[in-house]
Amino acid sequence: MLLLIILSVLLLAVAIFALENAQPVTVRFLYWELQASVAVVTLAATAAGVLIAGLIGLVSRLRRWKRGGATRGAPMPSVHRSSASSSAEGIDRARENQSGGPG
Repeated sequence: MLLLIILSVLLLAVAIFALENAQPVTVRFLYWELQASVAVVTLAATAAGVLIAGLIGLVSRLRRWKRGGATRGAPMPSVHRSSASSSAEGIDRARENQSGGPG
């Protein structure tokens, strides 16, 4: 709730700043040149910042979700086998554990 209040106050401050500064300005970027009021430039820059922050947050959430989804299942043991015979021995041991004893 506190975050919502802080964001609302900041948005109100940007809107007041934009409305009080209606003078035309020229914005140049590489080969582009745009003439607009300070209000439009300020609001566009704020919107671009919100969009970029939202995309970064979305990527972060997707990575966290992907990591969490991979670890939700049963833990997989990390066993390194050097040959096929050790693999067969591991299968025999697993069968012994399930049946309660050898054979």
